[in-house]
Amino acid sequence: MTDDRYALTLASSGKLKLRAKALLADGSADAIFTASVLLHEAARAQRRATELLPECPPLTRLTSAVEECACLVEALDPPGAADAWGDVLRSKDGLDAKAVRAVVSRLGPKYESLHGAFARAVAASPALLAMRNARTIDGLTAAERSTARKELAVVLATFPGVTSFWWLGYRLAEAEDDKSAAWDALRRARELEPNNPRFRAMSLLVAAWALPLAAAERHLESARGSLERSEAELCLMYAVAQISLARKASEADRKRRWRHARDAADIGVARATTGGLRKDLRAVQLVLRELLAGRKPTIDVLYLAGLGELASIAKTNENIVDLLTTRFRRESERERAA
Repeated sequence: MTDDRYALTLASSGKLKLRAKALLADGSADAIFTASVLLHEAARAQRRATELLPECPPLTRLTSAVEECACLVEALDPPGAADAWGDVLRSKDGLDAKAVRAVVSRLGPKYESLHGAFARAVAASPALLAMRNARTIDGLTAAERSTARKELAVVLATFPGVTSFWWLGYRLAEAEDDKSAAWDALRRARELEPNNPRFRAMSLLVAAWALPLAAAERHLESARGSLERSEAELCLMYAVAQISLARKASEADRKRRWRHARDAADIGVARATTGGLRKDLRAVQLVLRELLAGRKPTIDVLYLAGLGELASIAKTNENIVDLLTTRFRRESERERAA
């Protein structure tokens, strides 16, 4: 049974690569990006196939690592290809040098060429490099953000498979209140890495901010049925997105959305794995308690949830829902885990 699944998974990877090859021949930016998405999935399928073998022969493991890396090279994803290249180097230890050369010889020059081109592109983008190293956009001036967005657009035009750069594009566009560009960048990051729980969670909150009501509603509904099995962060973002959409709804619909949000927050609190997430979800629970009771949430919500630091910089009459929503959209992953 395992061998059959291995063969089927390898076959699915091969079909994805063939579809990607046809798109790459098209040459348009959209076709190349779609090809990159397919090649990322082909790389994941290649890895899954190897993991299905309980005792994978060393040469088979090396061949699989080479195929995975080759997919990511063709996908124009230098960071992903670099990780896979590390697997290639580890997999060749202990194998006959001649056999290794036969498997790796074609990939090596292609990987080195991609690696060199990417390194030069990033080195020629000082604002982008500084942001990537700092892993934050906080404190940037409008001019610095504009420069970084221009540099990022140039790099992504050549390397559209770099998921982390699309995420960075989302963060920059969101900071500039560019809804269309923010949603597009986040959508692309999700397409390249569909199993990333952070991307999926953030898409719920961004949909409520960036999309028309009907489209946002469809996006939230696609997640509602899986809340019972979802991570705490997705529950948090779903709850806050429903609170945001409730503002545009009738009174009856508003209360329905608040109840859906409360249910999601309750699920999330039980699953929170960090203190920061637990406090955020508790704040949302308290906000919803006030809303469902017909009261306006006040700064006391922040104190009661343990968010004293946020309360200390909040204005006395600040809209707590707006404050929390903006914070959740803009804070970095490092801050979310605090």
